[in-house]
Amino acid sequence: MSTVSQAVEKAGEGPVKIMWSRRAHFDAIAPAHVDVEAFLGTAAAALYSNARLMEAATTSPDSLITAMLECAALGHLPGTPDYYLTPRKAKGRWRILGIEGYRGVIERMYRSGGVASVHVREVCAGDAFRYVEGQDDRPYHEVGGRGQTGADFFGEKGNRERGEMVGVYAYARLTTGAWSRVVLLDRNDVMAAKASNEGSDGEYSPWQRLDAGPEHPELRGRSMWWKTAAKRLEPWVPTSAEYRREMLRASAKAADLRRSSLPPPPADEVQDAELVDEPTEQDSPTHYSPEEVEEMS
Repeated sequence: MSTVSQAVEKAGEGPVKIMWSRRAHFDAIAPAHVDVEAFLGTAAAALYSNARLMEAATTSPDSLITAMLECAALGHLPGTPDYYLTPRKAKGRWRILGIEGYRGVIERMYRSGGVASVHVREVCAGDAFRYVEGQDDRPYHEVGGRGQTGADFFGEKGNRERGEMVGVYAYARLTTGAWSRVVLLDRNDVMAAKASNEGSDGEYSPWQRLDAGPEHPELRGRSMWWKTAAKRLEPWVPTSAEYRREMLRASAKAADLRRSSLPPPPADEVQDAELVDEPTEQDSPTHYSPEEVEEMS
């Protein structure tokens, strides 16, 4: 039996069992919106669907737990496009490396409640592009082919006219209506980020994924270009659920301060008054006849 098959066979008593034994730890770290059973379920599904990943989790369960703890802290589900579980080999031993996807980074921005829209896009050599910092709110970017038809824009000719990726940018529209700072990275910036990623040249690295298919190797690892730009945007926009909670706390505190600054309402006071009885028939004014009135006048 191969090493991979043995790892899958032992999974019931190995990494999956270890994951569930740490349930309380994940529950304590994960934000309120994360269901811990779903969290553990997606991780188990990722292991069962990938024999190499299961082998890595079996030989190095500590690397699995480390990745899942990071995933829980970020508020994602492991083994999804928000947060990948990837097998990596180091010193002849398989282990797991957790990687937050670009979708996860953007999801945290939206989850904050302070971001209305996020824009991340690669720039290719054949694209029309313009951005002047301090003058333009956001980049002008014309993507794809030229011409009047859909084939000119989306067809093979249009795709090939784009050429290789030379840069990437990211910016956001805040819920206040303001635009965030625009983040621009050229190819050298992206390659420096790639070099700092462990195992980025490995077979299982998303940097090696043909995101636009085998016909367009020039777009290899495009999602990682997007992620690199989105990560650089993080310091300029809110990116966590704690931001929303802080906004609610600040609003509640401001309301309390407004209420405390108002003068107190006037207390109910009893005014001094003379009590008057209802008039009786005896107290009623006397009625005179017209003749008597004439005599008195």
